[in-house]
Amino acid sequence: MKERPLKACGLILATALVTAPHAALATSPKHKKATRAAPAEKVKKSDKVELDDTPAPAAEEPQPIANEAPPPAAAPPTAAAHDTPAPTPPRETAATAEVEAASPPPSQQEPLSDTEAELGRREARRIAAGRIGVGVWLVGGVANRRFTYSDAVGDNLANYRLPAAPMATFGLEAYPAASTDIPVLRDLGVRAHVSRGFAFDSDTPQGVTIETSWTRFGGELRERLLLPGPHAFELGVLLGADASWFGMTAKAPVPALLPAARTVALRFGLDARLLLGWRLSVLAGGGYLYTTSRGDIYEHFRKPRVQGLDADFGFAVRLEAGLELVLLGRYTRYFASFRPVLGDRYVAGGALDEQLQAGIGARYAH
Repeated sequence: MKERPLKACGLILATALVTAPHAALATSPKHKKATRAAPAEKVKKSDKVELDDTPAPAAEEPQPIANEAPPPAAAPPTAAAHDTPAPTPPRETAATAEVEAASPPPSQQEPLSDTEAELGRREARRIAAGRIGVGVWLVGGVANRRFTYSDAVGDNLANYRLPAAPMATFGLEAYPAASTDIPVLRDLGVRAHVSRGFAFDSDTPQGVTIETSWTRFGGELRERLLLPGPHAFELGVLLGADASWFGMTAKAPVPALLPAARTVALRFGLDARLLLGWRLSVLAGGGYLYTTSRGDIYEHFRKPRVQGLDADFGFAVRLEAGLELVLLGRYTRYFASFRPVLGDRYVAGGALDEQLQAGIGARYAH
C-alpha cells in the first residue's frame, strides 16, 4: 500500500520534469514576440507624431528655361468677404477715399443758383457771337514827322523833317457790359492808347543839337456793330480825344522857329474789321480832329486855324484763340491856315504837319 503512492508520486514528478521544458519552449516565443512588438509599436507611434508636427518641405520651384516665356500668372482666387479681412489701403489711397467720402457725389452736390446759371449762359452767348470783353496790344515800330510851311516869307521859317524814330505803342480796350443782354450797352466800350518815341535827337544845319521828345496818346468811347458769318464784319463808331506832344529844346540859339507843338483835339471817327479768309483780317479806320489846343508853333502866327485828319490801317493774323499778330499803321495830318498882315514878324499862308507811324506786334482779346 505504501509503495504504490510513492511510485505514483515519482511518476507524477517524472512526468512534470519531462513536460516542463516543452511548456517553457511553447510559451517562450509568445513572450519574446510580445516583447519585441512593443518597441515597434512605440516607434511607429512616435514617428507618426513627428510627421504630424513637422511641416512638409516646400516643393522646389522649377527654374525657368532661357528664351522661354514665363507662364501666365494665375488669377488670385476670389475670397468671400467673410473669409479674409480686406487689406489696409496705402496712405494716399486712404486720404483720397476720405476726400471722396467727404465730398458729396455729383447727384448730391448743390445745384447752381439762378444767377450763376444766367451768367454762364450770357458768357457762352458772348463768346459765340465773337463779342470780346477786353483786349490789349503792344506794337513796336518807327515814326516819321514832316513840318512844312506854305507861302513862307523870310529866312526865319525853316521846314523840319524827322526821317525815322523808334516808337513803341501800348493799347487797351474794354467793354464792361459785354456779357449782358442790353442791346446798346453791351457793345459800348472804352479804348486808350499811348505811344512813346525814344533815342533820337534833332540837329540844325548850323550844327546845334536839339533835344527832342515825342509822345502820342488818346482815348475814346466806341460803339460796335457785329455781323457774324464766314466773313465776319465789325464796325465801330468813335468819339474821344487825341494828342501829339512834340517837344524841342535847344541849348544854343537857333535862327528859325522850332516846330514844337502840344496839339490836343477831339476825335470823331469810324473803324472797321473784316475777316478776309483763313485767319487773316484787314483793319481800317479814320477820323476828324477838331483841335482844342493848337500848340506852341502856331502861337507865333496871326489868327491860326488848325484842323486835322487821321487814318488807320493794318492787318491781323490769328495765331490761336484770342492771340493775334498785328501789323498797324497810322497817318495823321494837321493843316493850319494863318492871316498875316504887313509888319508881322513871321509871315506864312499856312503850315502842314504830317505824322506817320507803323509797327508790328501782338494783340490779345477775350
